[in-house]
Amino acid sequence: MMTKLRTLALLAAIPALFACESQVPDTTVASGTAQKMIRGVIEHDGIEREYFVHVPKGADRPLPVVVAIHGYTSTATGFQAAHNLNPHADLKGYIVVYPQGSHFTVSGEGDTSYRVTSWNDLAANMPAKAEGPHCTDERYEYPCPPECGSCNRCAWTSCYDDLGFIEKMLDAVQSNYVTDTSRYYLLGVSNGGMMALRLGCNLSGRFAAIAPIIAQLAPGYACGPTVDLPMLHLYGGKDNTVRFDGQPGGDGFIYTTAAKTASIWAEAMSCETGPRHWENEYSRSVGLQCTAYSDCRIDGHEVVSCMEPGGGHDWPGQRVRSMPATCVTPEQYESVPGQPRCPASTDETVQAGMDLVWDFFSRYSLQH
Repeated sequence: MMTKLRTLALLAAIPALFACESQVPDTTVASGTAQKMIRGVIEHDGIEREYFVHVPKGADRPLPVVVAIHGYTSTATGFQAAHNLNPHADLKGYIVVYPQGSHFTVSGEGDTSYRVTSWNDLAANMPAKAEGPHCTDERYEYPCPPECGSCNRCAWTSCYDDLGFIEKMLDAVQSNYVTDTSRYYLLGVSNGGMMALRLGCNLSGRFAAIAPIIAQLAPGYACGPTVDLPMLHLYGGKDNTVRFDGQPGGDGFIYTTAAKTASIWAEAMSCETGPRHWENEYSRSVGLQCTAYSDCRIDGHEVVSCMEPGGGHDWPGQRVRSMPATCVTPEQYESVPGQPRCPASTDETVQAGMDLVWDFFSRYSLQH
């Protein structure tokens, strides 16, 4: 059980997980939200869960779907605002679905409070394995989600059935929208990327390709897909939150190395070659150093792992710098009351990160 909460000032010292939450006027709107997203609601695991769908205008054919999962403390609509994926979806012709993680409010010093959102990746809260502990003795004590009852000293994520929620959400999207069911893709950032890895392992047959970003699972919990599933894994060489090298991060937490994450995935796909150098025009434009496993069980499948050498805990090449991912847009004002409203942004969105992901995704379908 957690003994105490540290101050919001300390939380602000971990910017990779906690984005700015400054209040802005109610009249402001987020970058990339001119076309309102559609809110969906699902009852699951005893609570109401929500997700948001963006459909490109004028679609006259079944469209591919990208499921985009936000990180720790972020919101579904704030994730969209901070990465501005909807304009890219309009340009390339795909639907984006943004699920919302479960959340609760934590009191800070004085009258301050903040909202914690997270995903249960079936690893972070689990016992340590032979590969080593999940955190050091000096780790930061993250708030224990109420549904967990009590948390072991290294636990920090939700205990709800997020796997079941996402599966129900996929069923609802297939029922309610005209989609190409052979081209469902999955990406996630930070804790959302950890959830994407878990979904890729446990729901492999639902997706055509996956892109976990700045994310690894806890030591001993790295897994591979049960059905062959190409993966593009992106991470930062100077990320001190979810480190790629297996060393403790700034908060004292430890994760599987990026190299082992890729090798276990490649082994599950019976890839015979690699890791060897890999690049394309998009990886070069972002300055990534990539390797790939190839000659896998299915011809053309690859497991690609890319490091941004100077990158921290942020999606390489894909960010609206002035936009906090913890904010909400008008579609989510009522369901997450009191959360900071997303400000208007005049920043130019860097889209090379999603260009890279979409170029990888678009190579694959379930019939590939």
